[in-house]
Amino acid sequence: MKKILPFLLFTIISSSHAQILDAIAIDVEGEPITTLEIQAVQQKMNMSKQAAVEALIKDRLEVSALKKANIQIDPAEVQAKVQEIAQARGMTQTQMKNVLAQKGLTWNAYISQLTNEMKKERFFKEHIAATITPPSDSELETYYNTHKAQFSSAPAQMSLVAYASQSPQNLKEAIANPMKPVKGVQKKNILAASNEMSPELANLINNTASGSFTPVVNTGEIFVTYFVKSKGEQGQGGFQAVKQAVTLQWIQEQRVQAGQDFFNKLKTNANIRVIRL
Repeated sequence: MKKILPFLLFTIISSSHAQILDAIAIDVEGEPITTLEIQAVQQKMNMSKQAAVEALIKDRLEVSALKKANIQIDPAEVQAKVQEIAQARGMTQTQMKNVLAQKGLTWNAYISQLTNEMKKERFFKEHIAATITPPSDSELETYYNTHKAQFSSAPAQMSLVAYASQSPQNLKEAIANPMKPVKGVQKKNILAASNEMSPELANLINNTASGSFTPVVNTGEIFVTYFVKSKGEQGQGGFQAVKQAVTLQWIQEQRVQAGQDFFNKLKTNANIRVIRL
């Protein structure tokens, strides 16, 4: 009996030690965070224990908020998203499955992750992004003046008029008389950032002075020329030249701040119990 007792004692201690290693460390609104999860996030993300804890608390607050909001995603929406992702990567769905399998991720697990991300996206759009008030031009210009250095190489906004025709002769006539309607020539006003254009078109515009027509281009189907009304040169033209880039950066910053404020509020009001760390 004396020989058996030490073994039993060792078994009990080992079992208890294993339970502690994988025990619940924190409870966030009924959503548990285990000690092993914290360690795994620390190692995978190369972050401190405190940073890992904060990241996991934020994750559990998101899970709890999604449950309370009862966000639902139709399977057809998920399938459409899968198709969109596959096309963007130049793959078929079968090829995607094979790639995921090689990375050790099952298709069901991938669909579950994707569905959850879509829920988060919809929740953000409906409950957080909706609280962001669109900026006025004066607010954007103030933002630009405060962060001017960040936009010194931002994409420039181009104002163009595209002239297109099946006949190069008709196009030449339109160029010679830009104010006169010419039969067989279509005109279209274009406002676009330089990074939204093909490199060839952006280069063509950059090499054409404002108030002038570009050389006629034969696309193989029609003949096209562009009247360059204005173009914002990099580092020149001020706020109006980079307004689109300023707007996008302002919105991105507001989205990040709104999300942080929302989850700070959730954390303040949440029932978070620290059991062991």
